[in-house]
This record gives sequence, C-alpha cells and structure tokens, in this order.
Amino acid sequence: MRTRYLKLLDYGITKEEADRLIELAGDPDNAALVKLAVDESNPGLSDALFTSLTMGIGYRRMMRQGRYIPGKEDDFYAYRRRALYIFKLLLKGRETENQVAVASH
Repeated sequence: MRTRYLKLLDYGITKEEADRLIELAGDPDNAALVKLAVDESNPGLSDALFTSLTMGIGYRRMMRQGRYIPGKEDDFYAYRRRALYIFKLLLKGRETENQVAVASH
C-alpha cells in the first residue's frame, strides 16, 4: 500500500499513543531520535516534519508563515505518520538498550 494511504492504525498506533509520541517528540532529549525518524521517513520533507513533530506546527500554519514545503498536504501528513512510527521503533530500541545496560551492571 502506498504511504499516502496508510493511517496510524495501519502502523499499529492508536490516537492516544500518537498523542503521547508527539508529546515525547517535543522533548529536547528526543530530538536526535526525531531527526533520525524524519530523515528515514522522507529526506526531502525532513526539515518540515521535524518542525511539525517537535514544535506542534501543522502544514497549513507553516505555509501561512511563508515556509516552503516540497509536497502536498496529504503527502506531508502521510510521511509524518510514518515518521511517528519510526520514532516509536527508535524509542523502543533505546528502551531495550537501556534495560540491557542496567541488567549487565
């Protein structure tokens, strides 16, 4: 299925979980993981996706502010959903890594 048509539930993410992921994306401690996620999701949109996820700014607001986004709104949000999924996986990986580090001490 094309990325454009995938919804959060297709990635196994509920609305509540998405809200929590967006909250975590806004935490400066997670900026590096968010950057990895948006770069993997769509390198051409990564700057706009990073702003959207970390600052809570949507496509239309960025466009009104005069920011150029190289894509249509539905594509932007499709890649934003994909970035959230990748971010979720990265968070799980970091959590697992921390658990292994604690267990080995």
